[in-house]
Amino acid sequence: MYRRLSTSSTSTLLKSYSLPINSKELKSKYLPKHRLSLINHETSIEKLQSSLFPSANIYIKRDDQLDSYASGNKLRKLEFLFADILSRPQCQHIITAGSLHSNHCKAVAILAARFKKQAHILLRTDRDEHDEQILQGNVLLNYLLGSKLYLIPKKANIKDEIEPRMKQLEDKLGGKDKCYSIPIGGSDTVGLFGYLDCFINEIVPLIDKYNLGHLVIPVSSGGTMEGLVLGNYFTSNRLRIHAFAVSDNQNYFKTHFNTILHQLELDHLIEHINNNNLVNIIDSYVGLGYGRMTDEQINFLRTIISETGIIFDPVYTGKCLWGLHEELRTKKLDQYSNNNNKNILFLHTGGLLGLMNPDYGKQWLLSNNNHIQNWMKL
Repeated sequence: MYRRLSTSSTSTLLKSYSLPINSKELKSKYLPKHRLSLINHETSIEKLQSSLFPSANIYIKRDDQLDSYASGNKLRKLEFLFADILSRPQCQHIITAGSLHSNHCKAVAILAARFKKQAHILLRTDRDEHDEQILQGNVLLNYLLGSKLYLIPKKANIKDEIEPRMKQLEDKLGGKDKCYSIPIGGSDTVGLFGYLDCFINEIVPLIDKYNLGHLVIPVSSGGTMEGLVLGNYFTSNRLRIHAFAVSDNQNYFKTHFNTILHQLELDHLIEHINNNNLVNIIDSYVGLGYGRMTDEQINFLRTIISETGIIFDPVYTGKCLWGLHEELRTKKLDQYSNNNNKNILFLHTGGLLGLMNPDYGKQWLLSNNNHIQNWMKL
């Protein structure tokens, strides 16, 4: 699904953009002027067939198939963010941040290399540069792609510690004319158009076709959720959106969303977010924390992967799907049983290469020795 790029094709990939609907609420000054054509759109839809979901009709939108390396939902945001970057001829440096094995950071590194920009990536970790295990998975890819890597504390706060570091680096590299800072996950007023556009163009046509009443998504940095919620709002709120937090809590995501709405001059929607009218944010399944799984979650994940042949990662999609399973099992999913038997669309946001984090291997092995039963001696 990913289009191989060359420096000579940049001008042909940068397309003028117009919102596919006419919304009087969203002011034109906030609409992206360009979109970088990075992906062939319309990812496939398939029915989830698993013994773990015996009675619910669940369809999966396979955004994990958008690209093998740059990772699913990240590319939708980066189509708009990199269009903005390439419209600034003086910009030579791209600064972003994330967890040690961040798929977002790896996607930025890939595109920065392709478009001859220098990526500067701040990675949250307790490891140091002398750790023999640090150069693996996405970190290794970032390194091979020529990114400059900066290790920052694993528990660094975004507002108080990460953003000031990014600003400090930006000033050191020549300021805003030469640098472009992308927030964690690409979740800002530019990046969210990736999924606002996706909802209008790709999801709306599925609603009647599959008798959909619900959209289920993982939420971490917020941009995917925010784009989908606004797309749903601008097209008459036909779906109930359930966002399963994989880190942080409901208040964090509402605060972030409220900030985005204020920046877009959509303050009249803030009350609806705070009252859960536009999105049902569920923070009951974060478990042990970001990227950490309980034994029960590990057993669930291994079962559904082996039954379906679809890879769900332990950070985002796996934890979200586990949350959906529990909400359905306990009949707590908001309005599900009383919504005219409407079906569920699950957005698979990707994250496959995040599994290469060696810490996840330890979790699989330490959680339950029965997982070794597939290993046999000859």
